Amino acid sequence: MSQVCEGIRKDIPLDKEDQSITKLLATQQPDGSWTDIVYTKTDITVWQPISHLERLINMALAYTGRGKWRDDMTLLTAITNGLQYWYAQDPHSKNWWHNEIDAPQHLGELLIILRQSKNKIPAPLEESLIERMKRGDVYKQTGANKLDVATHYIYRAALTANAGLMDSSVEQVFQPISFTTQEGLQYDYSFMQHGRQLQISSYGAVFITGEYKVASFLRNTRYALGGEKLKILSNYYLNTFLKALRGGYSDFNIEGRGISRVDMLNKTHEQGRLKLAAMVDPAHNNEWNAAIERTNGKQAPSYKLQPSHTHFYCADYTLHTQADYSFNVRMVSSRTKRTENGNGENLIGKFLPDGATDIQVKGNEYYNIMPVWEWDKIPGTTERDYADDQPTTVQWGEVGTMPFVGGVSDSSYGVSAYDMNYNGVTAKKSWFFFDKEVVCLGAGINCKEVENVTTTLNQCWLKGEVTVDGNKAKGKDVASYENPSWVVHDGVGYYLAEQAKLVLSNKEQKGDWYHINHSTSKKIQSGEVFKLWIDHGTNPVNAHYAYVVVPNATKNTLDDLKATIKIITNTESVQVVRNEALDITEAVLYKPATITVGEEVITIDKPCILMIRDTQKAIKKLYIADPTQLETDGTINIANQKTKASKLHAIHFPTGNKAGASLLLEIE
Repeated sequence: MSQVCEGIRKDIPLDKEDQSITKLLATQQPDGSWTDIVYTKTDITVWQPISHLERLINMALAYTGRGKWRDDMTLLTAITNGLQYWYAQDPHSKNWWHNEIDAPQHLGELLIILRQSKNKIPAPLEESLIERMKRGDVYKQTGANKLDVATHYIYRAALTANAGLMDSSVEQVFQPISFTTQEGLQYDYSFMQHGRQLQISSYGAVFITGEYKVASFLRNTRYALGGEKLKILSNYYLNTFLKALRGGYSDFNIEGRGISRVDMLNKTHEQGRLKLAAMVDPAHNNEWNAAIERTNGKQAPSYKLQPSHTHFYCADYTLHTQADYSFNVRMVSSRTKRTENGNGENLIGKFLPDGATDIQVKGNEYYNIMPVWEWDKIPGTTERDYADDQPTTVQWGEVGTMPFVGGVSDSSYGVSAYDMNYNGVTAKKSWFFFDKEVVCLGAGINCKEVENVTTTLNQCWLKGEVTVDGNKAKGKDVASYENPSWVVHDGVGYYLAEQAKLVLSNKEQKGDWYHINHSTSKKIQSGEVFKLWIDHGTNPVNAHYAYVVVPNATKNTLDDLKATIKIITNTESVQVVRNEALDITEAVLYKPATITVGEEVITIDKPCILMIRDTQKAIKKLYIADPTQLETDGTINIANQKTKASKLHAIHFPTGNKAGASLLLEIE
């Protein structure tokens, strides 16, 4: 129990602890309550009564700590009165989570802390509170919720010295560290909750925090976490969660409905979780320490960061992590759910999963921008241009519409595609990922509704000047440009590879948190925003776009880009891009097709996504994936135009839990 208490204890400076406890004692009523807490509140999100237990925990930490309040009987009396009041009132929230997870966990932590003192609270009171902790059925829960309920089961087992309960609770608390097709950790190392919905942060963060916390409690005991489960847990933290951070800020795509919460993208406090990970898994201390330095700002976001590319085929999400930038894409298919609206949160995030692109160099490009965002112009999306933000009408996640959504990857490079059919707009959207640039293509854009249709290149905080074709853009204005070549803002270049009507806004935008989250303030927020979009006009028919995002663009970038990047095809059937410098050709085939790569003619009999390596003389490596996750077998015929030689290759697509994963074909 001492290790549990050590894990719970907060490192509060003694002077601040003294001030805090003095204030709590002065404001506590004789019956143990505080007048500023409304104990009958039943709010779903910010549930005020839980602050009563939080205050008692701070008092208990002081009572059992190293400062002036240690073993102070006046303080113990106040704690006892507070616990008696809580038990008598038994506050409840309309949200089951507070009743079955939040309150029982707080009670367990509080009672464990108090066990460390020589003077105890009355035994009948402690027994009653332990009995009150019996809320939440761990066997009915999944994923992060199972972990949370199992945690207070462990607290109860420790308090009652119940070995049988401890055995079963430990089994349940570590059970989520396993792959599932239901809620929890997926076979591609993404995390889902509330059905098949991306929750890499939010519930995924709860998963990390809870598992490492409990593992730290149980270290050096027979219950210690190790072996394959520890490997899986650390792999998720290192290669999924942490790679979705840029410095001290997360990708807005991984937060679920939490995107509508103040400061949600701020991960500068990540060192708390990282220190727990280091305690439990010291074999990865170099990685944990490097991540601490990146997230707390002591080192640059690039510090000891290894470039990588991952497409999460279970979750319809792509992570492209480079030393100098990250570029991530959130999509949705008929196998997954759109970003949820629930508990009064994320009220207008209707278009979040429609190919949203998070482009980060410094990390804070989108930090707390959400109240002033124009929500039908989320970066990367192609949507109808409304006069007002559109509410999300389906709570807890709406299932996507199309099966052709996926990506292929060799762990360094890749291509992802989204066959979009939502809200009256259809589009074939794809992203081709290389070292220095990401090529973004769209084709087959159609809409019969009255609004203009737009594709948004970015919408982030305005930082410094904006230039269009080398000329400084008008200040604080909205301007249209016919067929420009380049726009540069905050070091990021946007190259228009096809002619388009481009619209730039670099003015102040206003809004409030309340209109996206009813648990937050109605106070008006404002800030200058860089917003760049392509205007496809009204009722577009087979419209298209092609642009290249170049982080850290320089004056030589355009010439380099023209020599390096070749957009071979951009139609609603086939999209192909070649990188001459890397000798890579990437292709999206929405239906069976024939494409030419160098001297080779490739014919494929199934819809697929391809990446072809080493293609100047002969194809040596070919990566392929089935984005529909419906195919089992196929064929590729490779014919040489010069020698007339050809060879048919059989494809056996990954199936079952690996459906949608990338397959490597070594071409002899």
